[in-house]
Amino acid sequence: MISQSSFQDSLDGDEKEAEAEPVEEPPLESARDAQQMDAYYSLYRRQRSQQPGDSGDMEHRRTGSSDSFPQETPSQEDLSLSLVASNLSIEAETELRTFLIKRLSKGALFAGMGTIAAVELSIAEQPVACYYCPLQPAEQPAATESDELSKAVVTDYVLCFLGSTEKSLELFRIELDKYAQGLQPYLYSEASASEPHVQPYLSNWYEEAVLYIHRVVQLFQEKLSILLRAALSHTPVDIQGADSKMKQAIEWFLCAASLQGLMQEDTLASLCKAMAREQQKAIVVDCSGPTPTVTNAVSNKFCEDWIPSFLNIQETGNPFLIRQILENFKLKTIQDMNSLKRYIQQAESNNYALFKCFVFLKNCGNGEVLLQNVKVEQAEMPEARSVVKVLEEFLHKEGVITVPI
Repeated sequence: MISQSSFQDSLDGDEKEAEAEPVEEPPLESARDAQQMDAYYSLYRRQRSQQPGDSGDMEHRRTGSSDSFPQETPSQEDLSLSLVASNLSIEAETELRTFLIKRLSKGALFAGMGTIAAVELSIAEQPVACYYCPLQPAEQPAATESDELSKAVVTDYVLCFLGSTEKSLELFRIELDKYAQGLQPYLYSEASASEPHVQPYLSNWYEEAVLYIHRVVQLFQEKLSILLRAALSHTPVDIQGADSKMKQAIEWFLCAASLQGLMQEDTLASLCKAMAREQQKAIVVDCSGPTPTVTNAVSNKFCEDWIPSFLNIQETGNPFLIRQILENFKLKTIQDMNSLKRYIQQAESNNYALFKCFVFLKNCGNGEVLLQNVKVEQAEMPEARSVVKVLEEFLHKEGVITVPI
């Protein structure tokens, strides 16, 4: 068991030996993409033969569910794509359709979840990234018990967004999934390009699902550190005075800056529950003026140190480089968290390792957030919990942590 007195003794040692191990940041990916990138789209109505014994698709027709797609492998002869809307040239659209039929005939996909692949089209000298996603219509015709499954024809949609490189577009795959799902209310069994909402929605995909990150950085400038810390600490953010477009952009940025997908799901769920129990005071962001005003703002040195990188890249107008900076920011947080967990494990039986924990948390600029995450993750480990408790007390005493964890 570690005592406060033994920890205090370790503080009398040589502090230089306890410096946190440097973690090398990954280099920025160079990109050829500019803000005024050519963004293309195509929407197809797909008709295919339903496979015998495929009861899953009948369930989709009854419920209109978009959670999953029937897991059959249709042949190219059983699949046809009818163009609904596109801004590609006739030649490029034909090339894309051929590519899609080959891809879709290879296996199962999930509705509402897109895939990104490179495709060679006549519109560009280099392969173009293609995001394609199957979507269910908003309304499905009711199925009757007398339907013959072997002869039934299933109608759904395939949505494509094209532009940039495969690696760059992959950075925004989650946002593209969200944007694709937003089209679903406009899709009906007989949707056409004349539908008033279809083409405007499709033509704005790059502006809404990719360039949003540039708008948020441009709007918040140095105050972006507040959003970064809020995302890492799961602090609620109340957005006021913003139009729907900017509100969505801020919400998507907060989601993109969180550690979702980089932490185990059960740990993340436990952390969210712990934060809800503590009833954290929400950060209020008022966007009614030319620059946002923030109430209950909380930031830290770690997040503030990343702001120059965001602002320098923001001047280029390149959303892919901004997103790469954000991914590097999250990766550095995970690396620091892993270092802290390693120190805590060592500190269970070594007072000097406990001292290293303290110095690391004091110097990293993100101590309260890291300790908050580790505290929840190791709540069921008595020895680790003892170390965390001692660290909390001394960090409060030193003023590193000013709020309860």
